[in-house]
Amino acid sequence: MRATKLSLSDCIITACTRIPYLGADRKAPMRNPLAPHLRAQLYASRKSFSPEQERRLIAILSRHEPQTRLLCELLYLTGCRISEALMLRRDCLDTDASLVVFHTLKQRGHERLRAVPVPPRYLRRLMALPTATNGRFWPYSRWTALRRIKPIFEQAGIPSQLSNTKTFRHSYNDRGKLNGTPDYVRRALLGHRTQQANDHYGALIGDELTNFATKNWGVFS
Repeated sequence: MRATKLSLSDCIITACTRIPYLGADRKAPMRNPLAPHLRAQLYASRKSFSPEQERRLIAILSRHEPQTRLLCELLYLTGCRISEALMLRRDCLDTDASLVVFHTLKQRGHERLRAVPVPPRYLRRLMALPTATNGRFWPYSRWTALRRIKPIFEQAGIPSQLSNTKTFRHSYNDRGKLNGTPDYVRRALLGHRTQQANDHYGALIGDELTNFATKNWGVFS
């Protein structure tokens, strides 16, 4: 058989096709050099759940009995204090406007009411929850409530410094900041008398803070 004569360019092309492409700009992932103790200190100042922690928490709640699940969801949806949640009665629900009416605490002896909107589907589920003879949905102490909620934090992998009911309140306020909710609206929803009290809430760290910081990176954005 007569051999086919290849040109020099054909030989170069044939040879190149046999060399695996390694990618000149392909680099191994860089190992994060941040020291673990510095990471721990940085995130120790955080007061609210991250979006990923919230997703895990909500997923875990779906596996729990209705009473504890609805209590945690109320804390998440309204940012109320645990003591305000435990005082909630059936006659404090406005099903027409889809509102939960709280007796605001920490008002120097003056009782104030505040109405916080919640999703209608949540309100329907709450209305289906049996109540005590006094109409309360959760007729037990805050310590009993904390004892029931703590395992949920553990199952969701929430760090110890965030494993308390105040984190729901901080997270509610921070979500409002990220969504552009005006200060006076957040103050009304949380039951704060002054803006100074509202400013104590929120230490955004992680993805949320990055979303704001990237706008200041100029040409590096």
